[in-house]
Amino acid sequence: MNLIFRRTHLYLGMLLIPWMFVYAFSSFMLNHGPTFRQYRSAADAYELLWEKDYETGIPQNQKELRTWAGAVLEEHGVDTVRPLVNRNSEQVLITAQRFLRPIRVSYRFSDGKLRAEQREASFFESMLRLHFRHGYGEGSVMQWIWAFLVDLVCVLFIIWVVTGLYLWWKMAHTRNWGWVAIGAGFLSFIGIYIAL
Repeated sequence: MNLIFRRTHLYLGMLLIPWMFVYAFSSFMLNHGPTFRQYRSAADAYELLWEKDYETGIPQNQKELRTWAGAVLEEHGVDTVRPLVNRNSEQVLITAQRFLRPIRVSYRFSDGKLRAEQREASFFESMLRLHFRHGYGEGSVMQWIWAFLVDLVCVLFIIWVVTGLYLWWKMAHTRNWGWVAIGAGFLSFIGIYIAL
């Protein structure tokens, strides 16, 4: 049993390296936004893919607008796992989310133009997209797979912690300092949680 727990803890730690890095690094970026903003692509860092005349009626409510946006993307061969759509007085903007190079498709009311642009690749932005992508029920197999992987990683993190606690408890000479570490972790977390 000890060997099973040691091997489980060891190989889970190795398996979780990229996932730990993504969440740790992206959280660090969020915490130091002004520092990392200079390394992200500019707001207008888009490359034109195509532009064409397009006649369409625009739905008024958000649910129908999302359905319309999905149909527009499918009609023009733009794959996405979870399109975002926004409308203002001048245009409808559809964002085809991707970790590396998202595509935005805009429809301007003034001239009836449908325009597709792709964002420049950015390591820093892709880390943030990995951090925030979540959720089931978006009608996409790839979105479901991503959500399932995130759930699986969360479960594996818990198993990693439990196996670590088991191994610590089996080494009697480390128990005192272990209790100190556990206590310090909980006290610091609870203190910040209550204070903020």
